[in-house]
Amino acid sequence: MIGPLSKLSVRMLTLAVLSVASPAMADDLTASKDIFTSHRALYQMDLGRALQSANTSSASGTMFYRFEALCEGWEVESRVSMQLGYNADGETRMIETTWSFSSFESYDGEQFTFDVDHNQDGVLQELFTGEAGMADGIGSAQFDNEESFSVDLPSGTLFPANHLMQMLAQAKTGVRHFPKTLFDGASLNNPYQVNAYILGTVVDGDVVHNNTAKSVGSRHVPALKAKAKPLPAALTANDNKLPVWRVRLAYFSLLSNEEFPEFEIEVDYSEDGVAQRMVQDFGDFSLNLALSHFELLPSPDCH
Repeated sequence: MIGPLSKLSVRMLTLAVLSVASPAMADDLTASKDIFTSHRALYQMDLGRALQSANTSSASGTMFYRFEALCEGWEVESRVSMQLGYNADGETRMIETTWSFSSFESYDGEQFTFDVDHNQDGVLQELFTGEAGMADGIGSAQFDNEESFSVDLPSGTLFPANHLMQMLAQAKTGVRHFPKTLFDGASLNNPYQVNAYILGTVVDGDVVHNNTAKSVGSRHVPALKAKAKPLPAALTANDNKLPVWRVRLAYFSLLSNEEFPEFEIEVDYSEDGVAQRMVQDFGDFSLNLALSHFELLPSPDCH
């Protein structure tokens, strides 16, 4: 029942609040440190839609996120506190979930470490750490929990920050389809084939240049619950008149042969990487996230 929440935080927020870079800048490690905006943010969560079969009646919560550029790479911290209401036998049962995630990704995209701690109603559900590495285009990941195991990472696998950086760089050049293998460490189902479509630019909450693709995976992702409101200038690192793209992503675990994606995400990104509005779809219900607080953090002193 709560399984999807263990994948919620890092997917939506690692994709959500980074800054965009051009491919030329991405090749320069010094530039990579500077092009990402160090910050912390708070998101408010609520229920988007729910099919009757889901028995989901309510959802509320918060998601804290910190993204910080250090001297050797990017550090991420995310914490979710969420309450879900379910209808069962004519009664509503409330379930509280807390989920924390932290990671470190080297600027060159070769090293990645991660930690996950997931609790439901105060009972531990998941607790694991791990590390992954890429060398000469291929790699492996090690998970450490009650039973340690490893998985191979296919050629070209990206870690989260580099995946977002490349995807938004493609959006700037007009590319509409960006399929890649992603390892994010947020669940034991990694790695994922992520099919991303840049649906078009957004003006006043509406897409003005639609992509012809109606769905990324095998099901349609619902439209955003409400038009995305422009963020105050103080919430962005640069100018609040930056272009905004709507992006839709479907996640297929490479460890299974499922026809349907495990989940899908739709996000409105401004050019500096700030997500103005997000929806995560699990099939029978969806969750909305809205940015409520954003604070810039100082750049590291690496001299």
